[in-house]
Amino acid sequence: MKKNIRKIWEEKYGERNEVTDYSGRVMKKNSIGNSKCFFEPTIDHIRPLSLGGKDVIGNIVICSRLTNQEKADKFNTWNVNNRNFQAKRVKGSRDAYKIEEIV
Repeated sequence: MKKNIRKIWEEKYGERNEVTDYSGRVMKKNSIGNSKCFFEPTIDHIRPLSLGGKDVIGNIVICSRLTNQEKADKFNTWNVNNRNFQAKRVKGSRDAYKIEEIV
């Protein structure tokens, strides 16, 4: 992805410094690039590149480092932060996905 995480953060969250990712974990803008911080936001491909996903904005989500590590290269369904999730293709798109919690 040519856009960096800071630019994607600002497009999605504006000037907010603290938000939660899809699994409920806190991320902080001022922790971008600090891999030793629990609150570091990272870029994750919803459908991993290794499984045919594309490096496009519709296949990217910002999530905490821990969420990203727990998900790893899982696709279609996965468990992070003791919650179950699934990827759904965005209607009318070939490469865009959204994440939904399985309840």
